[in-house]
Amino acid sequence: MSTMRQIFFSEHVDKDVTGEERLEQLGYESHFDRRLNLWGNMSLTLSDITPMGSLLAIGIAVIALAGTGSVIAYLAGVIIAVMVALCMAELGSIYPVSGGIYSIIGKVLGQHAAFVTLVAYIVEGVFLPATIALGIGTYAQSLSTALSIGVYSAIGMAIVTVLALMNIQSNALMTGIFLAIEVIIIVIIAVAGFTNLTQPISVYTHADGMVNGKLTSLGLGVIVGAVSVALQSVNGYDAGIAFAEETTGPARRVGKSVLYMCIVGGVLELAAFLGAAFGTPSLSKFLTSSTPLTYVVKARWGDTVGTIVVVGAIIALFNACLAITLQFARIFWASARDKVWPDLIGKPLSRTWARTHAPWVTTLIIGVIAIILCLSLSIVATATFVAVFTIANYVFIAVAAIWQRISSPDGVRPFAMILWPLPPIIAGVGSLLAISKQTYTDLIIVGCLFALGLIYSLTYLRRKGLNTMTLMADAEQLGETPR
Repeated sequence: MSTMRQIFFSEHVDKDVTGEERLEQLGYESHFDRRLNLWGNMSLTLSDITPMGSLLAIGIAVIALAGTGSVIAYLAGVIIAVMVALCMAELGSIYPVSGGIYSIIGKVLGQHAAFVTLVAYIVEGVFLPATIALGIGTYAQSLSTALSIGVYSAIGMAIVTVLALMNIQSNALMTGIFLAIEVIIIVIIAVAGFTNLTQPISVYTHADGMVNGKLTSLGLGVIVGAVSVALQSVNGYDAGIAFAEETTGPARRVGKSVLYMCIVGGVLELAAFLGAAFGTPSLSKFLTSSTPLTYVVKARWGDTVGTIVVVGAIIALFNACLAITLQFARIFWASARDKVWPDLIGKPLSRTWARTHAPWVTTLIIGVIAIILCLSLSIVATATFVAVFTIANYVFIAVAAIWQRISSPDGVRPFAMILWPLPPIIAGVGSLLAISKQTYTDLIIVGCLFALGLIYSLTYLRRKGLNTMTLMADAEQLGETPR
């Protein structure tokens, strides 16, 4: 079999190798209990995407940025997300480790690229829960103005932090129940829109927004820029990898969870968003409302049904916040296990609660920082800023998907992507275009943080040697990390 054929057709597919066996092949032992089946993993992954929660929170930012161009931005975002998910599904099944993208990048592209990715994850891990929690506050205040959005959000984040300290099985059950409520809300919004279509397709084929009370053309550039925020809305399917060390059965399950839940999440978000966009009775009110999706329900069926949907929205956002906190707490814990940090920092971060096996230190850190951000930032500011880091990681994933096949053409792939090599090409190009349209301020901040991360890796980590990152050392021993 030629090397080129191995790269393009990936005939080394092992559908039966378990996640535990794959970890043994990679050379290290997991410290988590395997209590999740495929459905549990998918439930947590879809809850991390939280189609309704993300749409209700981050969708506000997409509409604010792109106006009527938000429909095209969401459609493009979902397409790119599926391409990214195909890459993640293949790589996640090959490297089913709790560090998620960070660990995978380390395996394929090496230590320095891994640490830059970890920097992006750290920013996501503290800003993204706050973004979703601010959504809780936004909808809670639409019911009662007794407290500010920030205070409502901080209270919600505090409750999420406590619940995230429970064992993973209990959290999977809880998020599954919340997820069922979330799907019901999606159906209500979609039905409210599609049963009363009022806006023609032509309205959404270009970007117009409300400026000083008038509908004004915004241009193609704002659509491309809004794609990154739309991608952030669909983001979260990488959670299937983050929970890999707690998932039973074949490593292939990790890839299934990532891809299937990305598709399900994207379809659900599009159903609700398109229904609301084409079914809004007033385009100007839809574009200027602080809660545009629930506005459509209220306009269609009245305040009572609208209030029920808002309560469901708060539950959906709460579910999202919980799943995201669970995911990033494990990623931060994995970085400590990999000895990325000096012992003074790393040892506390690597602690787990004996009773629930939850990484309690990293969970509390995420919770406290998110609470502070809730009290000081707006939802649009957090959503647009964190989106740049998310999309940057997509570029790394696209490059890793290509390089992994080139560097290990005969490697085992429990879940091989279809349509190779289109997914990584579309994912990479689409992500770069989206990043190119972000604000200079955000790009400068991101560039500076990445530069600091690279300096840290080139100095501290390099001085300590590659064995500082145990996953990187294992990969070298297996000959899987390029030099």
